[in-house]
Amino acid sequence: MSVLDQLPLWQHSAIRVLDIRRDAIGPGDRLRLSRLPASAFLLLASGEASVAIDGRAHPATAGYVCHAGKGAALTIDGAQQTTSFYLLYYKAALVAPARRELLRMQREIDPFGARYALAPPRPLQLQIRMEEMYRQWQLRTPLERFHVRGLFHQWIYELLKQLHELGELGPLRTDPVRQAMLYIEERYAEPITLQELASHLQYGTRQLQRQFKARLRTGPMEYVNQVRMQQAEHLLRTTNAPIREIAEAVGYADSYYFSRAFKKHTSLSPAQYRTECRRNPLQMSPLSIGAEGVLPYSVTDDENHYHYINGGETPLLKRTKGTLAVSLLLSVMLIIGACSNNGAGTGTANQGGNTTPPAATQNTGNNAADQAQSNYPLTIKDLKGDFTLEQKPTRIVVLDNKFADQLVALDEKPIGSVTSAGDDKDFPAYLMDKMTDVKVLGTRDEPNMEAILEMDPDLILCTGFQEQFYEQFSQIAPTLMLDFDEDWRDTLVTLGKIMEKDEEAQSLLTAYETKTAELRQKFAEKLGDETVALIRPRDGGIRVHPPAHRTGAILYNDLGLKLPPAMEGQDDTYQISMEVLPDINADHYFMLANVMFQEDVDSVINTDIWKAQKAVQQGHVYTVDTTQWIAYYGPIAINLIVDEIAELLLDEA
Repeated sequence: MSVLDQLPLWQHSAIRVLDIRRDAIGPGDRLRLSRLPASAFLLLASGEASVAIDGRAHPATAGYVCHAGKGAALTIDGAQQTTSFYLLYYKAALVAPARRELLRMQREIDPFGARYALAPPRPLQLQIRMEEMYRQWQLRTPLERFHVRGLFHQWIYELLKQLHELGELGPLRTDPVRQAMLYIEERYAEPITLQELASHLQYGTRQLQRQFKARLRTGPMEYVNQVRMQQAEHLLRTTNAPIREIAEAVGYADSYYFSRAFKKHTSLSPAQYRTECRRNPLQMSPLSIGAEGVLPYSVTDDENHYHYINGGETPLLKRTKGTLAVSLLLSVMLIIGACSNNGAGTGTANQGGNTTPPAATQNTGNNAADQAQSNYPLTIKDLKGDFTLEQKPTRIVVLDNKFADQLVALDEKPIGSVTSAGDDKDFPAYLMDKMTDVKVLGTRDEPNMEAILEMDPDLILCTGFQEQFYEQFSQIAPTLMLDFDEDWRDTLVTLGKIMEKDEEAQSLLTAYETKTAELRQKFAEKLGDETVALIRPRDGGIRVHPPAHRTGAILYNDLGLKLPPAMEGQDDTYQISMEVLPDINADHYFMLANVMFQEDVDSVINTDIWKAQKAVQQGHVYTVDTTQWIAYYGPIAINLIVDEIAELLLDEA
């Protein structure tokens, strides 16, 4: 991709800087951004490190620049000394109306989504301009933010000029050891052979072994075993899963062989290790597997992959030191200027990270009649600590659609809301008629700070998902941050207190309990011992949602539907291959699907294994909308799901 190819698209695009960050890693640290929220430039200011873009690792020294588009994975590690870097997020869009030729060029080239890296011939020029942008960004005033926009154009000009001198971007010099480590850490649960690993890296087996031993004093297959053992330790310490399931989760088909390997590694059998962990939890710390850190094993459900693992981090961003994950505290520069809190309340946050489920309490007064008339002052315990509202808010902004659902259910509505859709246009279809004059404030991933500021809210409702924006929200208005996974019933009670509609909230809950109790009886009478599974085809396999999943809880806890024996004991969403599906063997399947992932659905339903399932042959497979079933979680949406379940299971012929 040459500069001349890119230039027309840069010239005809509106470019906006979203954030500029500066941070550093030290020896043993790892910075992993598993899904960039926007297009980004990384500039290494000092030191040396290994940088991987979408799993392809290569060495980097001071002055190194790389670019990746939204959704890319970026990893920085392998530093031998303190290594500092800048990370600049931006958004670019062709100015409408764009010529057809430009649209075609963007489809073919797309410099804003491209993954590339280079060692520029004059890195100091780029670093000086980046430092200036960072200083201006920290000033946080609208005028300086406007200045940064101009400086960014100058920085892009300098980068393109140096790229032009270098010619087209050639292949990067990759780091085979780092690349192999990333491959192993992401696929340790799969069968891995030395030949397969070398083939994937397009590297010789002997060369790979020599480089591994020179760098890590161990071979690649020994590293596979070390990673698997570390993940097994993690699962034994933190879950009650059977040994057989843990063995399979870390890549061992034979639990007996796994137990022997584990005992060789730790001198304890898996059962003994688990017992010792419970008896002496502080002494049973994770074992080091060498100089390089490995991310702890976790099974994450795609519906929740937007969660922010640590305060202030980029989505699913972790830094590990040795084998222990530690919080990454990237400073998030404010996008708006400092504003005074003129809203309806004040919030005080416990900086110790209070994770107690939110609860609302009203201050008691001497006059019982006055207390009956008002909940205020009202103290709510949220993710930041105790939050106090002095009076009822009237201009509420919500940054998750479930809050809009909750307010509408209480016969209220926000003045502005984000959308779940990526097009930044639509609210949920079932709420559209109630949200006609509600302003769109960007998406849940990328809230529009300028639009929020213009609304002049007196309360902002957000979740821990938007942790990295909290300081910016708090500059605009009092901000209440609730747990993303909080039960919708608890949230409804909290919002009922805020809106002084406690009785209405309780009526909604009572109506739901009455409805589900009646349906539990009907399902028991009609289905008997027939089992039901909630599944979602994704990533070449099938995700299975047990009662621990929020929608699974509706089926199994609220409606009393029977769980297949193979799903019992699962404490989180998990992935299976098609070959394992017959073990589920449910009498009924609810299949989550939508147009975006239709290929995943087709890859499942067109297989002989799927067609052989009894539920398929008996017509007991019900395709339901993924977004409707997993994205909203307010009382209106939950009732719609319950109604759909009842219609499908009770009204079938």
